[in-house]
Amino acid sequence: MRLKTIILALSLFLSASIACGQQGNGYLRLVFTGDLMGHVPLHNAARQSDGSYDYSPYFQYIKDYIQSVDLAVVNLEVTLAGKPYTGYPCFSAPDAIAAAAQDAGFDIFVTANNHCMDKGRRGLERTIGVLDSLGVAHLGTYRTAQERYKDHPLIVERNGIRLALLNYTYGTNGISVREPNVVNMIDTAMMLRDLQTARLKKVDFVIAVVHWGIEYQKHNNKEQERIARWLFDNGCNAVIGAHPHVVQNMTIDVNPDNERYPELVVYSMGNFLSNQHDPGCDGGILFELDLYKRGAVTNIYSCAYMPFYVHKAVVDGRRQYHIVPTSDALAYPDSYGISSSALQLIRRFDDNIRRLMAEEPPTAHNYRIPECRFYDNQKPLPQCLYADCYQTFGYPLSGRPLSLPIWRRGWSQGVFPLGNCTK
Repeated sequence: MRLKTIILALSLFLSASIACGQQGNGYLRLVFTGDLMGHVPLHNAARQSDGSYDYSPYFQYIKDYIQSVDLAVVNLEVTLAGKPYTGYPCFSAPDAIAAAAQDAGFDIFVTANNHCMDKGRRGLERTIGVLDSLGVAHLGTYRTAQERYKDHPLIVERNGIRLALLNYTYGTNGISVREPNVVNMIDTAMMLRDLQTARLKKVDFVIAVVHWGIEYQKHNNKEQERIARWLFDNGCNAVIGAHPHVVQNMTIDVNPDNERYPELVVYSMGNFLSNQHDPGCDGGILFELDLYKRGAVTNIYSCAYMPFYVHKAVVDGRRQYHIVPTSDALAYPDSYGISSSALQLIRRFDDNIRRLMAEEPPTAHNYRIPECRFYDNQKPLPQCLYADCYQTFGYPLSGRPLSLPIWRRGWSQGVFPLGNCTK
């Protein structure tokens, strides 16, 4: 626990130092999450008496954390094709769902997934238009090849770190993509050109977000592993996965013989927001990735995950959805209006996630982790809401789950024990 406290202090102080303008170094905190779905009950619960839609309550318990990180990425697995709004199997969601996710703190939407063509060309192009009108960055689907050439890979520069994001999908549910539209597919020729382009643009770190795998399977398959290895062999630095609708295992050793640097793969983060309620589909994880740049070298500094559950609440007699961190929900169920039966479901979900992650703990290879000499215990450290609600995965290599401190005591009174931290 003492080691975790020291590591957290190091990262927070380093972040504060860079914000004050240190030259030559950079520290970037990213968070990723899984599938933002658009099932009809979600829309019914968000519909207001005047016919508008308000999804903001869905994100209210994680909004402060999402807004505190440097970059937050979500998989938009619906089209914004306009009325009539439809759910599975061909999604068209109200524009308000994307606006609410942006307001919650998500900076980047990835759109290459098996549902991006649900409403054909109209749906794909209108979705892009809505995201453009919101001023939110997005990648994965394009109106034209020229647009893709200009905007993919997505290059983001923040805190002195130049990052490239790539996004691909295994397919579009059999719906053809017709010119001039482009959907990024898992195609080695396409991906190789993109990886080469990223390097030509002198980026420090490359992350591929890939829609892959088999739905409802809680472990990766050989095809996912093969794709991940190919990406690393051709210049990728981390791979983040989606699609199975359940959380899958992670690894920092996709190439077991590699002793030079971590090869981080998050195979699936599960559902972010959905009305699915089969075991394992009723939640997911937020995955935090911290990058550190020193001189010309950028490495993974640390990574962690936070399990969350999509709680179906009843507010003023109406169905409502709340994304809640599981550790907090289990500690303070009354704050969320969680019944004893719902609490059992949350506990089962949380136990299963932690058991899954403990099955294959990271191997303690001699990776080169940047040496940090920024810790000064005489100075007060800024603290971020939810900072200790995460479970460390990978760095520092603990090899076992850590107990989670409770951060949320006093929330109902508006008291934030760990202070606040803005983007």
